[in-house]
Amino acid sequence: MPLSNSNKNHHSILSIGISGGFLSGERLEFADGLNCIIGGRGTGKTTVLEFIRYALGLMPDRGDNKTRAKAIEEIVRGNLGGGVISLEVETRHGTRYRAERPWDDSSQILDENGEPVAVSLDRDMLFKTDVYSQNEIEEIATNPSFQLSLIDKFREEDIRAVNAETVKLKRSIEQGAAELRNLDRSIQDIAEVVPEIGIIEKRLAEMQAVEGPQADRINAAHAHKALRSREKEALESFRRFVSEATDRLERLSSHVGETCARSFGAELLEGPNAAIMRDAADQCAGFARAFHDTLPAIQDRQRQLDHDLDDAMRQLAGIHARQEQEYREMIASSAREQEHAAERARLQQRHLELTTARAELEEMKERRRKLEASHREQTSALSDLRDRRFDMRKQVAGQLSEALAPNIRVSITQSGNRGEYERLLQAALKGSGIQYNRVVGRIVENLSPEELAPIIRKGNTDRLADRAGIRPDLASQIITHLQASEYFFRLETVDLEDEPLIELKDGEDFKNSAGLSTGQRCTVILPILLLESERPLLIDQPEDNLDNAFVYDTIVRNIREAKGGRQLIFVTHNPNIPVLGEAEKVFVFSSDGRHGRVMHSGSVDDVKGEIEHLLEGGEEAFRLRMQKYGH
Repeated sequence: MPLSNSNKNHHSILSIGISGGFLSGERLEFADGLNCIIGGRGTGKTTVLEFIRYALGLMPDRGDNKTRAKAIEEIVRGNLGGGVISLEVETRHGTRYRAERPWDDSSQILDENGEPVAVSLDRDMLFKTDVYSQNEIEEIATNPSFQLSLIDKFREEDIRAVNAETVKLKRSIEQGAAELRNLDRSIQDIAEVVPEIGIIEKRLAEMQAVEGPQADRINAAHAHKALRSREKEALESFRRFVSEATDRLERLSSHVGETCARSFGAELLEGPNAAIMRDAADQCAGFARAFHDTLPAIQDRQRQLDHDLDDAMRQLAGIHARQEQEYREMIASSAREQEHAAERARLQQRHLELTTARAELEEMKERRRKLEASHREQTSALSDLRDRRFDMRKQVAGQLSEALAPNIRVSITQSGNRGEYERLLQAALKGSGIQYNRVVGRIVENLSPEELAPIIRKGNTDRLADRAGIRPDLASQIITHLQASEYFFRLETVDLEDEPLIELKDGEDFKNSAGLSTGQRCTVILPILLLESERPLLIDQPEDNLDNAFVYDTIVRNIREAKGGRQLIFVTHNPNIPVLGEAEKVFVFSSDGRHGRVMHSGSVDDVKGEIEHLLEGGEEAFRLRMQKYGH
């Protein structure tokens, strides 16, 4: 392994070794500046870069580009076969690791003493690398999502921290939105029946005994009759609840014990790590026992409670029987009360139910006020997080523009990309019977998700119609459908992504990179990739689609500046890059069709014959061109 460079402040790939497959037995030791891999077609140059990508766990997401991801997987699988990649790296702090990875398995990470360590080089932010396949640079120029990722790499740790906070907060907001919606439905259901209490109170008032010595007793007796039913129901209801809770606890206790036993099978307890697994199994079994040991006390207390409630219910039944007898005797003494007794008892019972419902409604409204206040705080915090992320991106965009002036300009618009918001509404309205494409466009254009969500939750048809410029009946249909949709919960958390704009100066004007020619797209992105960074930069054929004048005037100059502060590993067919870029190391690949190998490696001077042959067409071709140019 090469000697450590303790003064460097960037990550480095030290070496890659391959056992098995197309490049079996090959080992490349990289320098700390510019490394170039050259050779004929099909000799394994691209394979080396993709092996590094694979060993570091940086395989592309199929969701971004399925074709590219599949092609890279095929390169790795086809050329590695049953072999193993061994990749040695050194972090910017001087710590060394070795990643070993076969196909279709995870990387095993070893420290510099060869001891396994439980880390992920990329996920744990220990070692970061930028890898770009052939033609991937052009794709960045046309894809805002890739451009945003490129900008984020310049503040990766800060952006990743904000994104992690955002994910947690979004989950909490969605849960809060669901709870608010359920609470609103409950409030609406109760609010619809509570007004009935006024009618019942008026009817009861008409039935009140308003004269005679027994008037107060008769009125109280009617109220107490309704209350007796509630007393009996309260005791029976709580008894059922405690019994069901105890049953659930018993089932949970059994489930904990069964899961513990099932988790540690014989193959684990008798395997090579049996000591650790048995200790873990003992700890889990101890927890299951502790859980189970709490049951007897709870079961005893539940049986005692059953006994106590039985006594209470028996006492209550006796008292109720006497009170009911007194009530009937009292009613029998009054012809008027006897006539209305059944109806008054029914109304009194309903009045008690509605009085309870009214109290419950007030509790719900208070809970809703608190929940909505918390919801507002969380949505405000989410907005603050997004503002913070945008400020970081805006700062990076300004720094990039300054570094790449006067030919390249980078800017960013906050929440400028509403594509995900639009797709969410389209998915939510699918199957609604509404011709939604144009309507969704109007909503997205005129209302942010934060503005739309409360309109939908409160059913504010007029406001939606006014803000979106649509008919009230259509607004009503949309609200009704969205209120019942599972997508509603995601409305307040859907991302309005910041929209980057990378432009190239063409004459007097700046032009959007997405509308440039293939060569111009690479012209605008490549200088950004070559800016100073702690990450190694790996590119497969950075010269693709670029003329030699630009390669020499811009790329070579940028390479010379970049390689002093970061490691570069390029696969190339252009002699300007290794020669004029003054590569610290050049690897020359060849192949017999079955296996690729490193035929030579060294400085440009060490392998200048191979460079001249492979990249210039040979000495004679080079000399003839010189003669044609008159040199």
